[in-house]
Amino acid sequence: MRNPFFLIIAIVTLAIFVACNNSSAGDEKNRKDGFSDSPKNKEDSLFHEVMNGHDIGMARMGRVSKYLTQIQHALDSINKLPETKLDATYQQSLIDLQEDLNYAEYGMSSWMDGFKIDSAKGDMEKRIQYLEGEKEKVMKVKEAILGALQRADSIFIKK
Repeated sequence: MRNPFFLIIAIVTLAIFVACNNSSAGDEKNRKDGFSDSPKNKEDSLFHEVMNGHDIGMARMGRVSKYLTQIQHALDSINKLPETKLDATYQQSLIDLQEDLNYAEYGMSSWMDGFKIDSAKGDMEKRIQYLEGEKEKVMKVKEAILGALQRADSIFIKK
């Protein structure tokens, strides 16, 4: 009596194992966005480059927000100082940095609002052109974010 029970358990376990392995291998090209998890062609490669630029920029948006808050506090404090104690150069550098961080934040939001993952889905040539353009845009946004954060780090992080 015990042998059929163990045989059934073994068969069910094997069936589950095989089903799980087959679904993960077959689903790679069936993502909702139509791209592969790992690049298989130019279209997939461009998409992954675009998403990499997005991911790098988005991962730093929290720091952008924190620095904007910190800059605003610093500017509020500076504005309370008497005219004789005001460091105009430092104040201007904070204002310039604030503008750069606001631009970086706006750039990411604008890019994300405009990015259409399914653009030209039926036409490979147009889709590749679209993704090349989006790659260029998102890389500019990423560089704006990284550059502004590097400047913010040099002002606010004491070594």
